[in-house]
Formats: sequence, C-alpha cells, structure tokens
Amino acid sequence: MYHDKDVEDKRPEVILALDVDNRKQAEKIIQATGDKLQWVKVGLQSYLRDGADLVRTIADSGKKVFLDLKLHDIPNTMAKAIESLSELPIGMLTLHAHAGEEALQRCAQTGKEVLPETLILAVTVLTSMDQSALSAVGVRSPVLEQVERLARLATRSEVGGIVCSPHELVHLRTCLSPETKMITPGIRPAGSDLGDQRRIMTPAEAKLAGADYLVIGRPILAAKAPGLALDSILAEIKG
Repeated sequence: MYHDKDVEDKRPEVILALDVDNRKQAEKIIQATGDKLQWVKVGLQSYLRDGADLVRTIADSGKKVFLDLKLHDIPNTMAKAIESLSELPIGMLTLHAHAGEEALQRCAQTGKEVLPETLILAVTVLTSMDQSALSAVGVRSPVLEQVERLARLATRSEVGGIVCSPHELVHLRTCLSPETKMITPGIRPAGSDLGDQRRIMTPAEAKLAGADYLVIGRPILAAKAPGLALDSILAEIKG
C-alpha cells in the first residue's frame, strides 16, 4: 500500500455508478442514498436513454455529476463533443487515453475554455480487461506498464485526472504528480459479487492505495436497502 501520511489520512469520496434500467429506478436510488452521497456517475446507458435532462435533475437535487461518456474519436470530434456539453452542470467528464496525445491535448484545452469547473479524466485500461484481454487486441505490454504509459501521456497533455483499476493506484501515485486526481472503479466490499470486474479492491484497500474517488455501482444498486449499503461502505472507508 501507499504510505504517504496525507494519503492514508484522506478519505476518498464515493461516486455512485447509476447504471440502471430506467429513469424511475435511477431517481429511487438517488433518493434512497440521501445526503451522504455527493457524487453520481451517469454513464452511456443512462445518458443515451434519459439525456441531458437526467444530468440536470441530478444536479438540481444538490449532487455533483460525473458524466462518464469515455469519448474516443478523432481529436476534432472529441473537442467538439466537449463543446456540445458546455451548458451541462457536470463536475467530471471521461475520455479514453487511447485516443492519443493530440486528442488529449485538444480536449484538455477545450475543457479549460468551455468547462473550466469540470475535471477532465483519462481512462487508461478498463477494469473489465486483464492481460489476456489486452493481448487479444494486440497490446503486448503488461497491464501495469500500459496503464502507466497512458497515464503519463494524459498528464503530459494536462488532463487533470486518471481512471484506473485500484491495483495500479500505488504505482501511479509514485510516478505522477500528487495533484493528479485518481478515480477508481472496480471497488467491491468484501463478499460482494465480482460481476464483470477483474482487477478489484475493497473500499478500505483502495483508500490506502491513494484513491481520491471510488466508483461503486452494483454493491449499492443491487442492495435491498441501498442507503444502508452506502452507510456500510462509508463506515469501511472511515475505519
């Protein structure tokens, strides 16, 4: 684990991954998790179904929105996509580091111009992928090496945060600027179903590894009492 005292004392914030089947269910979950939840992640499933209205509804409820679109296209298209989001109340926005240095630089600059309060994040290697999955798409580097390569590329391009699995956190904390925000999915409380995740940690482990934000979905969404599930996760982080 990472042993910087400030990191060990810091409590990462929980981001609820709101990947549900319909708008009514989304609103029910948000209500059930109450004021203890500050961040909600809206991904492709919810955004394509409910659009900007869902983003505004969540923001109007007092919560911060992490818009997880994982933009990946030619540089001009990615920059124009960010411009098209400039009227939305979003606190974070993702794009794929695999898009390359020119695209990352364009997006970072466009973000500063049209979404100055939004943290632009670069996704490195998806937590659903392991070494065999990388090899299948022609990436021969070990997972950690590929994650570091993409993370360095993103930070050189002035992207403000990195999305990676918790297993890469300790290493990235030693080779990236301490100002770089670390956002990690693949968080599962002990005893939880792994689903399609491969590279995971518990909330307490991810805290010690140096995470700033923990993206958690199924352990809260699938719980009979989502609010109690969130309370348990927050207690684990605090402890």
